[in-house]
Amino acid sequence: MKFSFIFLSVMFLLVETKAQELPEYINDNVTSFTLKVHGFSKAEGELRIAMFDSKDAYTKEPVYAVVIPVSDSEVEWKVPDLPFGEYAIAVYHDKNTNGKLDTNFLGIPKEDYGFSNDARGKFGPASWEDAKFSVSENNATHQIIVN
Repeated sequence: MKFSFIFLSVMFLLVETKAQELPEYINDNVTSFTLKVHGFSKAEGELRIAMFDSKDAYTKEPVYAVVIPVSDSEVEWKVPDLPFGEYAIAVYHDKNTNGKLDTNFLGIPKEDYGFSNDARGKFGPASWEDAKFSVSENNATHQIIVN
């Protein structure tokens, strides 16, 4: 169980080193994408977001990795030209801004987290199948509740 949550910490270490660049695409099938994250117990710290575009990359190589200050009960993140496709998102509320998902001695997260579709894993991250969603319209919004 401890190992299954260690990957989340490692995955989010990429957040500070991964550039927020739009992936190259060939066609005009793009959307203006908005992510809204709710459920913060306090307006403090940072929200760390990792967005993945394939099952193979899921939890390993995000296409976007961003850090946003939490200053309200909702955090909103926008991607102006997201290519149509399937995506999954993992987030966590880094309350103490130490850059890692804090866990207890069993490896259970002490900080709130969430996945797209509000999916949950039993002893680790939500599966790609449970967390994935499709983007195929010109304006898309997705919501995640952290807890």
